Amino acid sequence: MKLKRRLFAILGPGLLMAAASIGVSHLVQATRAGAMYGMDLLLFILLAFVMKYPTFRFGHEYAHATGQHLLTGFRRQGTWAILLCAVVIFCVMFTGFAAVLLVTSGLAVISFDLDLPVAFVAACLCIFSGACLVAGQYRWMDGIVKILLVVLFISTITATVLSVSLIEWKQTDVFTPDVLNRSSLLFLAALIGFMPAPFETCIWQSLWILEKDKQAKLSRAEVKLDYHIGYFSTLLTAVCFLMLGAAVMHGSGQQFSSIAAEFSAQLISIYTSLLGQWAKPLIAVAAFAVMLSTVLVIHDGYPRTVCALIDCFRDEELSEKLRFRIYLAAILMMILISLSIMLFFIQSFKTLIDIATTLAFLSAPVLAWLIHRSMHSEDVPAAMRPAPGLTRYSMTCVWALTLFAVFYLGLHLFYSPPPT
Repeated sequence: MKLKRRLFAILGPGLLMAAASIGVSHLVQATRAGAMYGMDLLLFILLAFVMKYPTFRFGHEYAHATGQHLLTGFRRQGTWAILLCAVVIFCVMFTGFAAVLLVTSGLAVISFDLDLPVAFVAACLCIFSGACLVAGQYRWMDGIVKILLVVLFISTITATVLSVSLIEWKQTDVFTPDVLNRSSLLFLAALIGFMPAPFETCIWQSLWILEKDKQAKLSRAEVKLDYHIGYFSTLLTAVCFLMLGAAVMHGSGQQFSSIAAEFSAQLISIYTSLLGQWAKPLIAVAAFAVMLSTVLVIHDGYPRTVCALIDCFRDEELSEKLRFRIYLAAILMMILISLSIMLFFIQSFKTLIDIATTLAFLSAPVLAWLIHRSMHSEDVPAAMRPAPGLTRYSMTCVWALTLFAVFYLGLHLFYSPPPT
């Protein structure tokens, strides 16, 4: 019993990372990938996790090793580094949050059979999320997310086990996927961009680790355990959602809708076709609940990052009172700007998702490089720095992400699709 209690106490930042991941990248992008290509993109999902593993791990370990968040490591590399990070953050924060809001509000309309506009539901979700964060901040969010993730894990794994027999495995060749045309490659960039999550999540991880340390001081081994449970649970669920899309939608002639509420109804129908209509209320609530946890995590992560950025530019920490005011202002700013973006794309759901995920894909090499440099700086005690093998692995991943981003830009800017 003591071991179970300790494990529950250890888990926190890793599960928050999982909650940030099991949203757009999993519920939307992985399921779309399965519906469009069957199991052909499995190799690329696995590749995304392999390439991003060291960077996400450093988000956990840097904060534990130094007692400081990653933005401090960026600042010590020079003003240029923290400015570059700030530009990346402000380019992606509003579109990413708008995409998550649109998915979550669509699920809310379907889950609770609401006869309300999606935009109104999204505004209500923002108010609820903001109120929870202002009232409880990390403590409330940590407890809520643990419960919600367990519900989704159980239902998703159950549905996936039942879907295995429906997948056309004989027609699947994961080593030679049909992604040689331009539109498929652009979708692949959007898929990898948010798989498992954009790299600004690493900054949130470092901030959450510091908050967690205020509640329970963790050892280095416990920090690694928390990270690995969170990271590999996101890998498992990504493969599950890919399989669900491949089992139910691929080859059926159906396509996912560009309207959020209709997409949500299709998503829930995947589960009910496998588990039966009795499961519809449970699955609808579970899917909505996990997306709500993603809203909470993102709505907390970016304002925390804004406060930390201001600390870095001032070269001193904000007072608790001023920090709370800026945190509140950032929460409100995210609501207003993200809702405006969401309203603009409300009838083009998939377009907004692809824009948000592609921005994450293009910003990944920049943040991965800055995080690598921070983890190998003199701020980190020699005994806590990565082993030589992990260092080489990390640098290889940074270069791979850079080459993929350059290839994507070249494809997007200079390649003209042949006339049909």
